[in-house]
Amino acid sequence: MTKPLDLKPGDRILVSRSDRLGDLILALPFVETLKCRYPECRIEVLASLYASPILENNSRIDGIVRVLNEQLTIDRLYKKDLLQKIKQAKYQVVIALYPDRHVCQLFHKAEIPHRIGTAGRFHSVFFNHRLIHSRKSNKKHECEYNLDFLKFFHDGETARVPIVYPREKELTHARRILKEAGVEGRFVVLHPGSGGSAERWPLDRFLHLYNALEQSDMQVVISGSEKEGETIDQQSRELGLKVRHITGDTDLRTLAAALSLADVVVANSTGPLHLATAVGTKVVGLYPGKAVMSPARWGPLGRHDRVLVPASKECRCPPNECVCMLTITVEKVASEVAQLFNQAN
Repeated sequence: MTKPLDLKPGDRILVSRSDRLGDLILALPFVETLKCRYPECRIEVLASLYASPILENNSRIDGIVRVLNEQLTIDRLYKKDLLQKIKQAKYQVVIALYPDRHVCQLFHKAEIPHRIGTAGRFHSVFFNHRLIHSRKSNKKHECEYNLDFLKFFHDGETARVPIVYPREKELTHARRILKEAGVEGRFVVLHPGSGGSAERWPLDRFLHLYNALEQSDMQVVISGSEKEGETIDQQSRELGLKVRHITGDTDLRTLAAALSLADVVVANSTGPLHLATAVGTKVVGLYPGKAVMSPARWGPLGRHDRVLVPASKECRCPPNECVCMLTITVEKVASEVAQLFNQAN
């Protein structure tokens, strides 16, 4: 059995999860658990510049180290400056939930006394405490894989659900954006975009879903990036549909606020799906049949969330060409949304 690390009040602990938005959200239970168990230690999180805003306004996170991942591989001066920043912080412990090679090398060079990461990788040499587990088997949820690292710490309260905390000014801003888009009262958000980490339900299906929900007397609005908004406008015109959208109008914090105001969110397996769950909104998640992308590993963690997968049990489609996702029908998704929408009160 692993002996818990001997930590003292005032010690600084760094949790590193510098990859995608959804991955960072699913690391939040681990971060909050550390603060619950070590309230007198300073808990900080290293995250990508893009995803890091979701860490703000969280009383259990004492500091944020924001990283430009692309600069780590091409800019030696940037890498040197980040190393100095890590050194000056005098962390006693770092936990690399996501073992990016460039970042983990910095932890080693900074001589952080306790460097915790997974065993079995080339850059595991940078760690002096190693956890033996393989995520490739996809046997449990990503959140649980993160919580495995608690074996190096004292027992105690464990958080199981990620929480993101919108500020009141962000909620006010989100309400203003929604009102300008013509949305007042109860509504559903459709988020058709994807970060590319999973196969997705195509945009035309989302547009047909939009139409079906509107005909069922539900207000609907589409979220996404400005570029995705241009594609949405083009395809909706081709289908003869007029749709509301707030694409390009929200930064990450405002998007979180907007999602928190919705009754239901529908999305592919992507960061905003987990963001919706983290702000307490019910979701319908659309997942492919590939084991590496399965909801068993990447599904939403809300108690009332719904997940739909293709009829095919084992997808063998080429990447980004998944026809199996087309077996998820608009009618089925609309039915799930209606059930959650009617429960929302």
